[in-house]
Amino acid sequence: MNNVEKTASSYVDISKLNLTDFRNHSFTKIETDKKFIALVGRNGSGKTNVIEAVSMFSSGKGLRGAQLSEQSNINGNGGWSIFMEVKTAKGITKLGTGIGNSQMMEGKARQCRADGKFLKSSREFNDYIGIIWLTPQMDRLFIGQRTERRKFFDKLVCLIEPSHEQNIKDYDRLIMQRNKVLVDLDNKKSWLDKIEKQISKIAANILISRQIATNRLNKIMDAEVKNNLFPSAKIVMREELGDINTRSSMIEIEAQLQELFFQSRIRDRDTFRTNVGPHRTDFTLYYNKNDMYAENCSTGEQKNLLVSVILAEARVYQEINNGISPILLLDEITAHMDNERVSNLFEQIGEIGSQTWLTGTSEPLFDFISDKADIFNINNGKLSYKGV
Repeated sequence: MNNVEKTASSYVDISKLNLTDFRNHSFTKIETDKKFIALVGRNGSGKTNVIEAVSMFSSGKGLRGAQLSEQSNINGNGGWSIFMEVKTAKGITKLGTGIGNSQMMEGKARQCRADGKFLKSSREFNDYIGIIWLTPQMDRLFIGQRTERRKFFDKLVCLIEPSHEQNIKDYDRLIMQRNKVLVDLDNKKSWLDKIEKQISKIAANILISRQIATNRLNKIMDAEVKNNLFPSAKIVMREELGDINTRSSMIEIEAQLQELFFQSRIRDRDTFRTNVGPHRTDFTLYYNKNDMYAENCSTGEQKNLLVSVILAEARVYQEINNGISPILLLDEITAHMDNERVSNLFEQIGEIGSQTWLTGTSEPLFDFISDKADIFNINNGKLSYKGV
């Protein structure tokens, strides 16, 4: 078990959440002092929209990755807003995000605030709250496009290595520049040298961050999963880095990467893309018990493997944040899961101490946590409180 000692000062919970013209919610207000919040309703009722609203207080576009205009209530004025109060032993922090219709039409970014102060971007919400989610769409992660797997794992890395997100953005921008310059390779070799030097420095940091995060997650999964019903697994990175030794020093990795990009110029120009580098990395999970990789496992096993990763991520986050646990958003998590495993899942979440927002189609799905949960029924974007 994780031996991080929880103290009165080591919690961050959402105590209030307001949605205004967000998705199919005209106005929804949730107040809670519980560790589990269960949102119950038929498919399409708006329960996932609530946890998507919570996910907007992480960096990026939230759990659906939607455009801002897609999140507006069709019966509203075009904009939307979300407000939450985050409770800790030190007091209440008020966070808000949203966008007006005119700003949306002008192509502006959504506003982000903390206690009334404007933040530069949603990335700064990470200073106040950590959020991890798992949705049904992720159940097919291991048989889908590797781009989605890479985004999923990089999201986990970002919570462990905060600089990783900016490095990924800078790297992607420079790769696009390089691809454009390659068209005129013969006349712009010196320019390419400069770009590839910058890319190599950032790429080395990306590789190191992924290694650090992967090692921490694998260590936790090896230690913790043995004590529960979810499968013991190991994150495996499949790199396209030629003969680069990623165990070298940072300076050596940078030099090797720069040479790799140099050697790949002709091929990259002819294929109109950069064929090597961290942006080509794929991830999978190795299922120890069955001696196979996740893509060869059954659908149920793949889901359980993902649960193992999410629980490990929560524990690592807790370790590096002085015992503070992240908020968990688990959409339809109990679907196709037997009672013993559901019970074990909730036990582990209780040990970690994360406030957890769950969705499901019926209240009995949450019988195991009924004494610790606030249960809300949602119908067509309207909410009613069911209590415990």
